[in-house]
Amino acid sequence: MLLGIATILCAIPSDAQSVDLSWTHWDSSNQVLFSEPKGNGRVFRAYPGSVNENIDIFRNFAGLQKVYVQSVTAGPDGVTLIATTLAMRDQQTKVLILTYAASGELLSKWEPGSQSADVISYASDDDAVFVLGDSDVPEGTKDYPLLVEYSRDGRTLKKLIPSGKFKDGGQSLSGSGTDGQAALRITKNKIYLYAPKNREVLICDRSGQVLTSRSIGAAVDQLSLENGYHLEQTHRVDFTDDGDIVLELLLANDDANSYRMKVVRVNAQTGEATVVHQASNGRLWFIGMNNDQYLYVESGRHLYTQAIAAQGPVPLADETVASAQSAK
Repeated sequence: MLLGIATILCAIPSDAQSVDLSWTHWDSSNQVLFSEPKGNGRVFRAYPGSVNENIDIFRNFAGLQKVYVQSVTAGPDGVTLIATTLAMRDQQTKVLILTYAASGELLSKWEPGSQSADVISYASDDDAVFVLGDSDVPEGTKDYPLLVEYSRDGRTLKKLIPSGKFKDGGQSLSGSGTDGQAALRITKNKIYLYAPKNREVLICDRSGQVLTSRSIGAAVDQLSLENGYHLEQTHRVDFTDDGDIVLELLLANDDANSYRMKVVRVNAQTGEATVVHQASNGRLWFIGMNNDQYLYVESGRHLYTQAIAAQGPVPLADETVASAQSAK
């Protein structure tokens, strides 16, 4: 059952009475939606299950001035793992992986080496945390790992996906408004990775052996540059169960002063691209793939879903929306 964001809001404190898309985090590997309203260092588990409003990073760190949440992933038994950069009042910054219990208690904290921890993903089969990000290495260093598998207490288990697998090495993970941000999905047998700088898709087995490598730039451009429109922004990026990549594109027509949203699906094997959904009002925003369905949020409040074979998204029926009143 999906939990409607509208019902979640009644359980969130009054200083967080909207769920801005820019402050939501979709854990593609574990199918869990998190929200960080207003970027205030408080992380909520939004779907599925009850709202957890106990994670408040500020209360765990004296002298903390600002919290930057890069990524969130769901662990076992209601555990939440957060990749964050903490800006302290003494001008120091700390990149940490924080582990919180369902009660909101901080269980552990550790540093992912020199990695930036752009995306993290928990894998239940290994009870491990995958961390994707560039590293601060000496100039000229080649083939350093961009994806590392850690135990939940921060011990290095495997070093995967060397930087040389991408056109511009570690810089390939650098995101932009136009090309989107790095994306990662871990399944029982596969690793799916999107490096935005050159719009590269990499599919590997769990040992890191590359199975598919492709740039989808031409396919995205073909669906963007039509009828006077051009690509303005790439919003959410996710992978389907069979490894296709799905992106939400914001297209702009400067002459007509108009915008259009397109959700496109690209076959990583063939490069073939299709339009899944398009609209001119910007009412629905793509969040990610919920198993074999596309998941959207409407006006920052209501969830919509779209089956792969369906013509468009449909709102969730009231009877499928669980109450969050018990989480108050």
